[in-house]
Amino acid sequence: MLKKVELGLSQIKYKGKSIGDDIRIEVEILDKFIRIDKNIKAGTTVKLDKEIGSITTDQKSTTTNVKITIIEKDILFNNVGNIEKFIKVDVNSPKPQEFVYEIELKETHSIFGKLWGKSVAIFEVTIEARILDVIKYIPDENNGWLNVKFSDNRTIPLPQCLKLKLDRIERGREYLTILEGAYRGQAASVKLKDNGDSYLSTDIQHESMARLKYSISKRKLIIGNDEYQATDHADSPWEKGLYDIEIPDYPHEDRRNYVKISSRFKTWFRIGHNGERYLHTGRASLGCITITEIEKWNEIYNKLIKARKGDSASIGVLEVVD
Repeated sequence: MLKKVELGLSQIKYKGKSIGDDIRIEVEILDKFIRIDKNIKAGTTVKLDKEIGSITTDQKSTTTNVKITIIEKDILFNNVGNIEKFIKVDVNSPKPQEFVYEIELKETHSIFGKLWGKSVAIFEVTIEARILDVIKYIPDENNGWLNVKFSDNRTIPLPQCLKLKLDRIERGREYLTILEGAYRGQAASVKLKDNGDSYLSTDIQHESMARLKYSISKRKLIIGNDEYQATDHADSPWEKGLYDIEIPDYPHEDRRNYVKISSRFKTWFRIGHNGERYLHTGRASLGCITITEIEKWNEIYNKLIKARKGDSASIGVLEVVD
């Protein structure tokens, strides 16, 4: 099972004698280097919570080298101490793991080649390792959809920004668990590119839930300060109230080639968790809330596709009013 090991600088504790409070911390790990300048007084602990780097592994444990340097910056003569150690992380542990290192600094002054100073400070540096799932997302492919293969060999398109957990890489394919949407909990796989790179994205950030309002009397959809002309169907009237809006389920048909006007035409958002009533774009409605300004559908899509309510099923809520 693939896991992400994330290493960070958790805190620094200043023990022993005071040799000054203008401190620089340098850490090298996983081919990454960070430098932090802090004003720290003797006898205090400073929380840092600074991510340094991460590595992905399918092993039970991983070992890496860490080098820590502490510098007390002085006008005439810097006091420097450093250590170089190995960190061995238990990848199977669900809890954060702490690695504490002590670096000793002896106060040293120099004038005209004469050295003196007896104070000794000890800096206790904590490196924290966190074990995380490897999370990936469906990228913006083929107008917002990417085909994946399910364990029963069905090929099914999944919508842009859908969240997935990477389980393993094997024989040129990434094997995944779908974490949200219509197929959440199911296993699927995606082939790698010819050069071995992934089609999937790792840098998508979900946003807070979307809040929409539909006015029956005005035939308008309202998102924030923006209003969009819409329609519904008199034979299927909407009841006032709150409805969840689901993550897109599958690409819907485009009989009239509206995709020439809106590249996201095939992406519909189901309203509620059952039935066939959607928020989508088009010229008319058979019971859905239909945005008739087709040229603005991409704009609406961009407002909704990254939004999440937090239930692994919905992007937000719709309030239907008079």
